[in-house]
Amino acid sequence: MDDSILIDRIAGAIAGMVLGDALGVPGELWPRGKVRARFGHIDTFLDGTPDNIVACYFKAGHYTDDSAQAFVVLEALLKAGTVPPVRVLADDLIEWVKSMNGFEINLLGPSSKASLLAHSKGEDAEPFTRQSLTNGAAMRIAPVGCLVASDDHETLAETVARVSRVTHATDVAISGAAMVAQAVSSAVEGKSWDEMRADMLAVHPIAAQKGEPTWAASVAARFEAFERIADMGRAEDDERVSQLIYDVLGTGTMTSESVTAALAVAWHCRDAWRAAVMCANMGGDTDTMGAMACAVCGAKSGLSGLPADKVAELERINGLDFRALARRVVDARKTFRLEA
Repeated sequence: MDDSILIDRIAGAIAGMVLGDALGVPGELWPRGKVRARFGHIDTFLDGTPDNIVACYFKAGHYTDDSAQAFVVLEALLKAGTVPPVRVLADDLIEWVKSMNGFEINLLGPSSKASLLAHSKGEDAEPFTRQSLTNGAAMRIAPVGCLVASDDHETLAETVARVSRVTHATDVAISGAAMVAQAVSSAVEGKSWDEMRADMLAVHPIAAQKGEPTWAASVAARFEAFERIADMGRAEDDERVSQLIYDVLGTGTMTSESVTAALAVAWHCRDAWRAAVMCANMGGDTDTMGAMACAVCGAKSGLSGLPADKVAELERINGLDFRALARRVVDARKTFRLEA
C-alpha cells in the first residue's frame, strides 16, 4: 500500500480517537436525560462543567485520559519497536498519572487506578488486573491497530494482551480491546465494512483465551445480536439507534457495555463526526465510546475524511500534528515485531 494512503488512514484513526474523546467530555458519566437537559444537542467542543466530577478537569477541545493513555502506549511501542515489559509500560503510565495528579483526583477508571497504584508501590497488581472488567484496555488500544497487520489475528491479539495486562488481564477486557484494535487495523488497510466485521469477530475468541476467564458477557455476541435488532449501517434514524444502544447495550464503563456500544455506533454511523456527535449525546461513558468509535471510523475514512476545521482545532488546542505522528507509525510498522 502506498505510504501516503497509510499515513492518511493512520492519522485518521488517531485524530478520530481524539475527536470522539474531546467532543464527549461534557456529558461524561451522566445519564442521557441529564446530558440533554443541560446541553441540549452537543455538536461543538465544550468545557467540562464544575458539577461533573469526571469532566471538570477538561477544557473545550482537550482530550481526556483515554487519548492520553493511548499516546503513552504509542510512544512506548514506538520506542521499543515491540511491546515493552509490563514494568516499563507501568512506569510510563505512572509517570503520566503523577504529572496529572491522577492518583488524587477523579481521573482514572477504577481498574487502572488500583492496578497502577499497586505498580507504583512495588506491589503485585495481579489481584486487580485479573478482575478488571472495565474499558480501560480498549479505550487506549487504537495505536495497536495502527501498527499490526490486519490478517495476523494471533499477533494482533497477543499484542493487545501484552499491552493490556498492565491494568486489565481478563478475557472480556482483552477480547473487547482486540476487537477495537482489529477494526482499526482492518480499516487502515482499506478493507470494507463487511471485511472489517469478519476480522473483528475472528479475533475475539483468540484474544479471549489470553485473559483470565470471567462471567462477563461476550462483546462479540452482544454486537451480533444488536446488529439484528438495529439494522445497523442501513437505518437512517440516529436517535432511534442511539436510544436502542443506551437501553439495550448500555453505555456504562464495563467493557461488555461501552465497547459493544462504541462498535455499534461505528457500524451504524460509518462516519467519524456523525459517530462523535452520537456518542457525545448518548449518556454514559461518552468520551470513551467516542474515542473508540471514531478511531474506527477515522481509520476507514482517513484524516482527509474528517472535518478539516475540527481537526485543525484539535491540533491547535492539544499541540498535535496528526500526519507527523502517523508518519512515525508508518515507519515503525516496517520493523515492529513481538519478542518471544
